[in-house]
Amino acid sequence: MAVNSYPSKLFILTVLLCSSASVFSQQLSADSLKMKFDRYRKNVPQEKIYLQSDRPNYLAGETMWFTIYLTDGSFYQPSDLSKIAYIEILDRFNQPVLQTKIKLKDGRGNGALFLPASITSGNYQLRAYTNWMKNFDEAFFFRKTITILNTFRKIEPEATATTITRDAQFFPEGGNLVSGISNKVGFRVVDQRGVGVNFKGYLLNELNDTLVHFVPLKFGIGNFTFTPTSGHTYRALIRESSGKTTNAKLPAISEYGYTLGVVDSSSSQISINITARQPEAEIPVVYLFIHARQIIVRAEMKFLQGNKAVVTVDKKDLPEGISHITLFDAAVNPVCERLYFKRPENLLSVSLQTDQQRYISRRRVTLNLQSTVAGQTKPADLLVSVYKTDSLPSYQKNIAEYFSLTSDLKGNIENPEYYFTASTSEVQQALDNLMLTHGWRKFRWADVLNPKTPVFTYVPEYRNHIIQGIVTSEAGNPAHGILTYLASPGKTIKLYGSRSNSRGEVFYEMQNFHGNKSIVVQANPKVDSTYQVEILSPFHDLNTPQVIPPLSISTSAEKNLLDRSVAMQVQDIYYSEEQENKSRLSASVDTISFYGQADETYYLDAFTRFPVMEEVMREYVPGVLVRKRKDGFHFLVLDNVNKLIFDGTPLIMLDGVPLFDEDEIMAFDPKKIKKLEVMTRQYFIGPLVFPGVVSYTTYEGDLGGFQLQPKSIKMDYEGLQLQREFYSPRYESPAQRESRMPDQRTLLYWNPQILTGTDGKQQVEFYTSDVPGEYKIVVEGISYDGHVGTSSQTFVVNPANN
Repeated sequence: MAVNSYPSKLFILTVLLCSSASVFSQQLSADSLKMKFDRYRKNVPQEKIYLQSDRPNYLAGETMWFTIYLTDGSFYQPSDLSKIAYIEILDRFNQPVLQTKIKLKDGRGNGALFLPASITSGNYQLRAYTNWMKNFDEAFFFRKTITILNTFRKIEPEATATTITRDAQFFPEGGNLVSGISNKVGFRVVDQRGVGVNFKGYLLNELNDTLVHFVPLKFGIGNFTFTPTSGHTYRALIRESSGKTTNAKLPAISEYGYTLGVVDSSSSQISINITARQPEAEIPVVYLFIHARQIIVRAEMKFLQGNKAVVTVDKKDLPEGISHITLFDAAVNPVCERLYFKRPENLLSVSLQTDQQRYISRRRVTLNLQSTVAGQTKPADLLVSVYKTDSLPSYQKNIAEYFSLTSDLKGNIENPEYYFTASTSEVQQALDNLMLTHGWRKFRWADVLNPKTPVFTYVPEYRNHIIQGIVTSEAGNPAHGILTYLASPGKTIKLYGSRSNSRGEVFYEMQNFHGNKSIVVQANPKVDSTYQVEILSPFHDLNTPQVIPPLSISTSAEKNLLDRSVAMQVQDIYYSEEQENKSRLSASVDTISFYGQADETYYLDAFTRFPVMEEVMREYVPGVLVRKRKDGFHFLVLDNVNKLIFDGTPLIMLDGVPLFDEDEIMAFDPKKIKKLEVMTRQYFIGPLVFPGVVSYTTYEGDLGGFQLQPKSIKMDYEGLQLQREFYSPRYESPAQRESRMPDQRTLLYWNPQILTGTDGKQQVEFYTSDVPGEYKIVVEGISYDGHVGTSSQTFVVNPANN
């Protein structure tokens, strides 16, 4: 027996060693998955952008003030990736009505949009994003609905679709319906406005047998459980109280596959139930991966016993907000995904305390702020808005809802504030239904698992706004290797150059480029005369249709509308000059030309004026030698560094626009030239190299009527928005309070950035106007360690004689 047992023991040892090697290999797969995910997170950073406006509704003729928070997608720290934000107001047809570009610093920016009298009454989408975010799904962009009413025209209710439609969708938990496995199915039924429908539902098979009855819990959303069988087809019958019925198919049933179920097993834990139906040859191994905001929570291998496995997760290990739970098969292919929401418990809390609850007109309001998290003081970056409440549409998306919930969900979320009202069992169930029906992720697992970093179309704007164009040949094909020039005519000389890449793309990084300006884009017609440059819009043009609720104004709002419209017009009549002065435009103005201090500068008014440019150059500009040959004039610049003459044509510019033919400038009227500058050195700017620079500036910086080359493109281009300062009067003395100048402000105060101290405290002051009524204070912000929060309070203003 002892002799015969040796081969048996060797066999058992071999099996154990092979099993251990298999387990080790599989665990390496789990570790590799974690490493790949972490590599992707570092190489493909995610941004999260949030915009808040001063109030939820506006009149045409008012100014909408807004502020922007841009953070990383994981820890809500200020993002340093992008320095430019794009803001748009879109109409119900997804067409832009207003657009602007905002400079960001340390993840913060603010701006304003004047709403012109040409805008029509309706609900609009306010959208914000960065150039980098354009590489990903448009659903990443910030969106919120605002109401704009034009009181200069009769406000008509928006036309609604005459055909009543229903959109019924069904979402198996984890993503799959697998034959023979009981599974939860989430459903969502909404009307053409995106509003949830109340109904009774019936799950039927192909024989019209009723298998399950179901009804929505909230907003047309709910779930039911059933066990599908392959070879059968299933449909849902939706019946409303009006008698309207809708039929919808369920997703296809798979013979083999995996299901993933998540339940709250206790107040402190969740259970993740994995079930598989697979051929006998399949390895009974799966991988479970959990992350929240790309922060890895867990990555582990699980053996299936009887085609099942259960994983228990402590809720304390899950970050607040939405966690993504993904299941991979033995070949590390993603097969199931589920979202789980953990209610935030450590939101930023901002206490508001006014020195009174009631005020009279033109009196100071002192507001004390204190920011805390879980009872501990926290310095924070806050915004404050104070506006008059009325009966107009007033829902205002807030930062807590956005960061912890809606920014990580796809599609329109009806009444998101409901999910934060309480933590009752009904709200918890409604939240879980929301996770079932709006689940998605911000990336593709194929990109994560690919060892190569994805190639992106849009570059992040690390420093400045980038103008992008494309160079094409006469046949319309992208042209490679063409040197192009972009200039903005003006008294301050700026020039940008770019050589087209293999896709014909050119990029110009614009430094200190603010306000509405003209730009001239061209290639050198002497070298690349057959090519043309087209400038592309920096705004996103793939507008996914969004459900915007139709405008609905109650009759009780008519008086409020009239009062507010009159108040707005009074302010415009009496305070337009003050508002223009106080709301002054400011920007870091760079008056130095791109080449710095010129080696030679000539103000032509200081010299005898000659009628032709040739005499000016020969008599007054020793640094430039003018030679006239058979083919025309030629400029040669002295190389003062090497005490030689440059062999080549210098860069010749008029108001910053390159000229490529000396004959053109020599034919120009010298009386239109105010200043001439010369660089008697070799100059480099990006891919451009010049043997000296000769720069002419007209009196107005507008080219003075000079005719550009036919293939040059001259166009208006809006640079970054110049910053405006909100105007708020002060009534510190009796004379100021007793002034007969009316004060009809309904927006009393707007401050896009208030920083609380290390004790979390800050104090602000503002003054009431002559408009009585209830006013709302809204404060939002983010602490320096990434906690977001919002708070609000009201006070009353009475007339001064009360």
